[in-house]
Amino acid sequence: MADRALYLRIADEIAGDIRSGRLAEGRPVPSTRRIVRDWGVAMATATKVIGALRAAGLVETIPGSGTIVRRRDERAAGTARPATGERARRAGLTQREIVEAAVRIADTDGLPLVTMRRVAVCLGVSTMALYRHVPNRSDLTLRMADSVFAGARLPEIPMAAWRRRLDAAAHLFWTVFSRHPWAAEVFSLSRPQLMPNVLPIAEWSLSTLRAMGLDAHDMLCAHINLFGHVRGMALVRLAETQAEEDTGMSADNWMRLQDGGLRRWAQSAGHPGLGYVVQERFDFDLDTVFEYGLQRMLDGIDARRHALGLPG
Repeated sequence: MADRALYLRIADEIAGDIRSGRLAEGRPVPSTRRIVRDWGVAMATATKVIGALRAAGLVETIPGSGTIVRRRDERAAGTARPATGERARRAGLTQREIVEAAVRIADTDGLPLVTMRRVAVCLGVSTMALYRHVPNRSDLTLRMADSVFAGARLPEIPMAAWRRRLDAAAHLFWTVFSRHPWAAEVFSLSRPQLMPNVLPIAEWSLSTLRAMGLDAHDMLCAHINLFGHVRGMALVRLAETQAEEDTGMSADNWMRLQDGGLRRWAQSAGHPGLGYVVQERFDFDLDTVFEYGLQRMLDGIDARRHALGLPG
């Protein structure tokens, strides 16, 4: 009961801004993440806030634009926004439209907020209409992750240039994960998933390792570790983005804020390693850290090749 009163109080506050004109027609309302940050509530409560505003006819969710303030005349008449373009073609709903709408939500608000109901609202259809094209949310997220790799192409590199080929595959994943950070959450290291747009990249990596003369064990260990590095660093970036939104500070700014206390602790007796590095300025750039880790892993594969006496 207390939770219900809280989300209604927050919704009333935002509604007041809408009715007073401080939030103008067509302007975005606070996102669920912003509500979590500004009001200090749980994500479930923030979602209820948006739901209450939508139920009151004050806001609507538009594909590609997020949740915005409805026009005043529509609010007064209690009518929905006229269906146009993609939203009007309810009878012709396609799986591709569903996946694209879900990707837009994930890009804007993160994967946890991609629900069948929200995708349906974005498309102006019933939730049940989605199940004619995708059986469940798990299937939808797999299709979403696969879709962001559509059109991704690896360069023409000779098979013998194994290091360049593995480097290119890793960077392709890194680039896609940089554009769609949530996609890294979908992939599994231990349970391979059948994704038509991703399998050719895996084949590129594995065939490269096979051509080096590695056996199946070495091939799989190298492949899994390389992909694990990319995915792991992508998840770090996702967490850092969330932390920056929550705190309003970049990693560098956060470190500067903590600098005094950290230095005092590190420079006390018994901390030669930390005491040394805190004296040096380190720009926390994830691309640099990713690149360092990738090159050291490729160095390791090269050392393994030499240890096995393989040519090339």
